[in-house]
This record gives sequence, structure tokens and C-alpha cells, in this order.
Amino acid sequence: MRKLYNIIFSLLLLGCVQDEDFSVPPLECNDPNLTQTISAGDLYKSSNAIPKLYENDDVISAYVVSSDEGGNIYKNISLVDGEGHGFNMAVDKYDTYTFYEPGRKVYISLKNLYSQIDFGGLEIGELYNNTQIGRIPELLIEDYIQRSCDVVDEETLVNKISLADISDEYLFSLIELDNVQFKDNEVGENYYSSSNELGGATNRYLVDDKGYELIVRTSSFADFANDRLPEGSGKIRGILSRFNNDYQLFVRTAADVDMTGERSTLNILGIGALKSRPEGEITDNVFMEGVVTMSPENGNITDRNIVIQDETGGIVVRFDGNVGTQVSEGDVLRIALNGSSVGSFADVKQVSGLEFNGEIGGEKIVTKVSENAAMPAPIKVTLAELKSGDFQSVLVEVEDIQFITDDVNKSITGTRTITDCSSKLGIYTRPNASFADNKTPEGAGKIVAVASNYYDEKQLIIRNTSDFSSMTKERCAEPDALFYENFEGISNTGYDVWISLDGWDNISESNGTEKWEAREFSNNKYAQISAYNTTETTMTVWLITSEINLDNSTGEILTFQTKDGYNNGEGLEVFISTNYSGNISSATWTKLDANLASGSSGGYASSFTDSGDIDLSSYNGKARIAFKYSGGDPSLTTTYQIDEIKILGN
Repeated sequence: MRKLYNIIFSLLLLGCVQDEDFSVPPLECNDPNLTQTISAGDLYKSSNAIPKLYENDDVISAYVVSSDEGGNIYKNISLVDGEGHGFNMAVDKYDTYTFYEPGRKVYISLKNLYSQIDFGGLEIGELYNNTQIGRIPELLIEDYIQRSCDVVDEETLVNKISLADISDEYLFSLIELDNVQFKDNEVGENYYSSSNELGGATNRYLVDDKGYELIVRTSSFADFANDRLPEGSGKIRGILSRFNNDYQLFVRTAADVDMTGERSTLNILGIGALKSRPEGEITDNVFMEGVVTMSPENGNITDRNIVIQDETGGIVVRFDGNVGTQVSEGDVLRIALNGSSVGSFADVKQVSGLEFNGEIGGEKIVTKVSENAAMPAPIKVTLAELKSGDFQSVLVEVEDIQFITDDVNKSITGTRTITDCSSKLGIYTRPNASFADNKTPEGAGKIVAVASNYYDEKQLIIRNTSDFSSMTKERCAEPDALFYENFEGISNTGYDVWISLDGWDNISESNGTEKWEAREFSNNKYAQISAYNTTETTMTVWLITSEINLDNSTGEILTFQTKDGYNNGEGLEVFISTNYSGNISSATWTKLDANLASGSSGGYASSFTDSGDIDLSSYNGKARIAFKYSGGDPSLTTTYQIDEIKILGN
């Protein structure tokens, strides 16, 4: 977590201090005496993939963390605010480090600038080509980025994390990684190589002792571009960025790298790191080691598969043939991965192409390290956490749950549904499981199972009926449906057939002709929208539900499903209002935190994505749910589909 920002900074007032050893002329300091009015986090929440003009007289205070002194960062300044939110500003100026050095506090005047979420990070600047954030002209930089006299030690700004911690949370912030080294096959190479160049820079790879990797990207213009990569292990510091789904570290100067420690021999690959690798063949000589948490012995997993888990995660291992009774739950296996492949089936990560009794280079592919070892303690989670988090192929325990009324005392075979009376989740059992004919219990209690997926749907897989043998407690009262729409009542569907339901509004805020359409595929009806081939360069369309009365219920939960297609940017947001009366601009809209479909850039997703359980219990009165699409042809044309909108309450 970010230590930054619960610390009371000890401010070093450098202001006008003269130093004969300072490499640049001293700068006169005149503090602007501005006051922050919003945070970078606030701006992030109100921004999306389309550049948005900021029209209010708001100010962000922040600290510079980047530097272009080493030539590896070009016309960009990365900053973090006092809450640790990182963001980036493009500026049309060289040598910004002489004025905006790391640790310098600045004030950002937002009026007439644009904001945008690009590859998960917040960008602020001028508008370029009407489609993206561009550089602030040199003559205007100081109008927008005003230099304070306060400077803090960058040690108070750096986030000291591990490679496993890398996420969007740290984008454009300063991070430091310890106990890392460059990959074996890169030792002896330079940071930059013209023979290994992509976009004017070279990607090298850091790795830690669990096998997690991170790109270190070095420009041909970096003054350390021709330096040799360090051979040892140690620390590295830099600015975290992201391109598509790849995280990248930009070292600022050679001083950011301190790898003089003894190099580690890295041949054990943690399961978490294995799952984070790009899909495809494994060509390096690495192993994984973990305990078998599910085997074919009870028939609820195919006879070629097992689930194995270590302290970093779990994964399905698929062998080329039947493993039968050769593996039992509780066995600790060491598996040679060279020549196998990382892939997915139904969105479940797996490693495949392994021969259980085979050899590589005269050594066994699978070595049984021990038998009947202690099973990993199940992670205790709620249904809501299971649905929103990533526990795939990990042993979990869920307390205070029950099978839904419709599934009580039914055969466990197939997909049955459990609930805690606020969230729901499916449990899948194969027909040829040894316990397939057992009945679901009537009471409430706990379940131990392996967390899994079936495409975008989260589910649990039990190993045997002892995994829910103690469900004898009193049941909770299941919530009623306060609102439900699956669009199946719409008679006409197709191109330019706009959604028209009683009490609903389908409004183009941008005054275009396009609206949400009623569509149908494979006997399923849904709402759909896209800016593709519309010629509308700016397109903002709202689909607003009819009124939902929240006064006579408690614990309300909203769920819905989305699917994306040909995704070239995030363009969907979900809001709630309790005072909407037909005029969008005069209503108060609160953005809801929902899990939305994303990443299907080459076509349509194979299935719908569950929104997760969205808590509406703090709202009263007559509420409306709104689905807001923001796009434009040809810059942002992602297609979105919406279905199964439901609100449950007690």
C-alpha cells in the first residue's frame, strides 16, 4: 500500500537557496499560494477514454516524480497528489527537470485543459487531433503548472512494492522494486539495442524470485542507453506506465538502478507469475511446485486435469493423458514446464502439453515431492468478494450461505446456485462425479471449494460433498426482485430499432440520430450501441430505466450484464439518480462502480460479463439507473450490449 500519504511530509524549503554545486542556475521562487480544490482521484472518476474539457476553476496540488534529466522520459511530467494518485502531463518543453524536479510541489490549474483515461492512467493536457491528450505549448506551461517553493525528499513519494503488486493503482507514480534482476538471456546486453528496437526504444525484462516479470523500457536517447545491464540483483526505481496490457518501467537516470548484489538462480516459477505470462509455449528451463488441491479421484474434474496451488496462486494443469489414480489431493508435485504451454479454456488459466510420466533431458517432468501433505488453508471470502476478485483455481471458504430455494433438495449435478441473501454464485458439478446424485442441503452454513470461471461467470467447484457437510444453520430470507428487465418483451429488433420501453428514456445528449438499439442474437434480446460507421464524431447517448421505488425495501443490490465488441476504448458508464424528471443536465447523477466488459478488441466477447453486486442500500425514493455511452466515429467506436438488469431487495 502507499505509504506516501499518511505521512506528514517534512517539507524541505529549497526556494531560493544558492548552491555552487548545483548544475543549473538558481531559480527565483515565488509561491503561487494556491489551494487545492479537487484531487487527481476526483478527476480520474469524472474522466473516460474520450478527452474531456475541464471548464471549472479547480486546482490540484501534486508532487513531481519524473525527470527528463537522463533522456529516457520525453516531454512528459509524471506527478502524484497528496492521496497518492498518479497522473501524467504532456508538455512541449525539454529539460523540465531544471524547473520541475522530483519532489517539487506544483499546482495544476485545470480550467481549459483536457483529461482522459488512457491505458488505465490519467492524462491531463491540451487536445490533439480531437482524439487524444496532447502537449501543452511551452509558452503556456507555467500558466497551468505553477511551481511551489516546497520540495520534499523523493523518499516520501516512492512506493516500495514487489512485482506481484504491479497494478493500475501505481500508474504514473514512482515505484521501487527490490530483489529483482534482469533475465538471464539479457545479461551482457545494453539497455538499448538498435537490433531489438520497438518504437525507438528497447524492452528489457526484470524478474524476481517468484518469476514475476516487468518490462524496463529504454529510449535510444537515454544517456545510459549504451550502458550494460547489471549482472547482479538489487533495486530499481522508475515511473510505471502501461501500453495495452503490458506494464512498463521508465528509469529516469542510471542512478535509479542499484543491482550489485549476488545474482539469484531462478528456476522455480511461482504459479501467480506463471499465470501472468503471455499465453504460448514456455521455452525456459523453469519448474513450478505446489500441492494438489483437486484431482480426478472423485470425478468432478476430468481425468487429465488437476488443480495445483502454491503461496502465489492456483492453476489447472492438463496432461496429455489420463492421470487416473497416480495423483491424489495433498500430493506435492514439482513439474518441469519447459515445452509446455500457458493458455486458457473457458477463461480458466491452465498449463498444458505435459506428459505425466515423461522426461525432459533425462529428468522426470513430474516429480512427487511428498504425499498427503497439509492442504493450504482455504481463503475465507464472501460471495461478493468472489464475484469481484481474482481467486481463480484457489481453495476458498464461504460462510453463511445457502442454496437458493429453487435448488434446495435437488441433485447437485450441473449448476446450482448459492446465496448469502444479497449475492449469488453458481456451483458446478459434473454428471460423472461420484457424488453427482447427492441432494443439496436445506440449511445454511459454509462451503469449501475451488474457485473457478466459466468464461465471464465466476463459479465454485466442490471436491466432494464433505465440502458442504455442515450446512445445518437457519436460512436467511432471500431478497425479492424490485426491478427486472431482460428485453425479451420487445417485439421488433434490428438496425436503427431504438429501445422504447414504458417509462424508459433513450436520449442522445449530443443531439445525434443514434440511440440504444434493440438487438437479438441466438434467441437472446438485449440493448446495443456503437459509434461505428455513424459519422457522429461526438456521441453521448443515455439509456435510462423507468422508476424503481427504493422506499419499501432494504439491502438493495443492482446487477446487470454487459458484452463488448471491437473494443478500442472504454466508453460505457453507469449512474443512478433519485431526482431525474426528464432533463439529464438538471438531475444529480452518481457514478456506480460496476464490472464492465472490456478487452474484446478483435470481435465480440464470447459471453456476457456480470457487473458484480452493486450496493444501492444508501439510496431512497424513486431511483433511475442510467447507462451512458460516450464515443465518436472513428476515434472511439466500441460496441456495448446490456442485458439482465435486476435490482433485488429485502
